[in-house]
Order: sequence, then structure tokens, then C-alpha cells
Amino acid sequence: MARATDKLKNFEANYAKLEELVQAMNAPELTLKESLDVYEKAVKLADACDSALEYARQRAQALADIHAEQDTEENDL
Repeated sequence: MARATDKLKNFEANYAKLEELVQAMNAPELTLKESLDVYEKAVKLADACDSALEYARQRAQALADIHAEQDTEENDL
């Protein structure tokens, strides 16, 4: 499994590749097998992007929680 920081570093590239695959799937000259191959790659990239976004969401939430905790401690003083 890829490290979390690698997921974030690769997000933009993976998303760009995913967009390209989505466009490729619209090509009328693709055979059924080619379409399925493109779809399989797209699903893997979508999963990688989703995983990176989930990691980023969790990190942002953790930072927000730390900030809220610090504010609470400051207000208690």
C-alpha cells in the first residue's frame, strides 16, 4: 500500500490520468475489451484519488480538532 504522503503527491497526476481515461472511454472506435481495460484502469485511479482525499480529510479534521482544543485551553485561562 502506498504511503499517505505518496498518495497526496500523486493525487494531481492520478486525477489528470483519470480524466484522460474518461475521455478515452467516449471514443467510439474502442472495442469492448479496450473499453473494459480502460474502465479497469479508471476504477483503480479513482480508488487511489478517493484514498488520497480521505487521508487529506482526516488530516484536516485532526488539525481542526487540535486548533479547537488549543482555543478551548486558551479560553480556560
